[in-house]
Amino acid sequence: MTTFDRRTLLKGFGAATLAVGSGKAKAWFAPTDLQPAAATDDTLVVVFLRGAMDGLSLLPPSGSSPERGFYEQYRDRTRVPSSGTGAGLALAGTPNWILHPRASGLRDLYNSQHLAFVVGAGQAAPVPVIRSHFDAQANLEFGFGGGTGNSVGWLTRHLVSGGLPANVPLPAVSMGSITAASLLGSSDAITMGAGNDFRLNSFHWSWGEDSTQIPGLVGAVTRMNALWSGTTQLEVAGAETLDSLALLRNVDFSGYAPGGGANYSPDPNHSTGEFGRQLRDIACLIKQGVGMRAATIDLGNWDTHVGQGNPTQSYDWFGNQVQILSDALSAFYTDLSSGGTNYMNRVSVVVVSEFGRRAIENSDGGTDHGYGNVMLALGGRVNGGIVYGEFPGLETLYENTDVGVTTDYRRVMSEALIRRLGNPNIYYAFPGYSNYAPLGIFQGTDLPPVGFDQIFRNGFENA
Repeated sequence: MTTFDRRTLLKGFGAATLAVGSGKAKAWFAPTDLQPAAATDDTLVVVFLRGAMDGLSLLPPSGSSPERGFYEQYRDRTRVPSSGTGAGLALAGTPNWILHPRASGLRDLYNSQHLAFVVGAGQAAPVPVIRSHFDAQANLEFGFGGGTGNSVGWLTRHLVSGGLPANVPLPAVSMGSITAASLLGSSDAITMGAGNDFRLNSFHWSWGEDSTQIPGLVGAVTRMNALWSGTTQLEVAGAETLDSLALLRNVDFSGYAPGGGANYSPDPNHSTGEFGRQLRDIACLIKQGVGMRAATIDLGNWDTHVGQGNPTQSYDWFGNQVQILSDALSAFYTDLSSGGTNYMNRVSVVVVSEFGRRAIENSDGGTDHGYGNVMLALGGRVNGGIVYGEFPGLETLYENTDVGVTTDYRRVMSEALIRRLGNPNIYYAFPGYSNYAPLGIFQGTDLPPVGFDQIFRNGFENA
């Protein structure tokens, strides 16, 4: 007989209640008798640059790189100069690459060895190459290298197989108006556009109000507590679920003061806006100790077919995007690494986009859908200050237009799961992936990579 523990009811009852209250969450019951490997208490933050970020403009070859001549041959109106006005930023100990000049925050993180880049990264060997945003995003978030995915995200598979303790108030958060596909099918994840969305105020009277505000009023939370006041297993689990919701309800997102003087929107002309505020909310939750193991956040507007711009122009669309990303990630690291507790020692950030852009610019001053790209890894336990992966070169392009893929994005994600989150079940998280070998991006213990064949041994199915 299947029994309900506190975590199961939190996933089923709490998430379902939020689905009714906010319309932003989905729930399903997962198996309750699984005993996978024990998880660490680290948090993985996945930043998705939706629209296909141009890796050759974020991290172009330097003037001393053998690739520079081909880069300049292919690019005129989208070129990042290697010297003079608008020149890219030098990276310590990395002579063949420069960084977009609007990414000074990323440059500082790289030079302090907290940030790494991975070149030639992407979805390995889809046949044919996926050039649709929708299809490529879905396949990446469902954990497939190419071809066809399904309706369960790779982070969902991680949460199910990763050995989370039973009593975790908030295992996963998807920041945004809709649930990230990487967390689809999960009952561990809460979707919210902002921290202050995490309120249950959909009753005829406010959730938290009582007679101290309005004489004679009994708030909905008091009514709900009365419903779960018994001693049965279900009622005890319900009461613990309400305790978890009460914990989050008392988080003061509006009054949160970032550490180290971190400013998530330092330039009023190029504000980080929504992206910075959402990263700030994630930082707040991490410091609150609510047990968050995974968070997803998007930064869109990278689809630069027309007027992509370059650093020599007065208005540089791509540069504006880079500054938003750089400023917000820099603030996030400063915030969480400051003070008595360096939270970044147990927080890792991976930045990914669905595919890159073509090496050869188009006639509209932009770049079209490509293939290989650049990934970023940030954290206190990242072996930073290094460009990882094998750059496939620009002399011979993939399908005569694109940077090739030499590093499967799942190789990077798998290393984060194993070394930082303590989950060796990467062949379950990423169906069809095999022959994993770490690049050495993350510090931590290597565990033998395995699948999770017994995941449905009690008869439940989720896909």
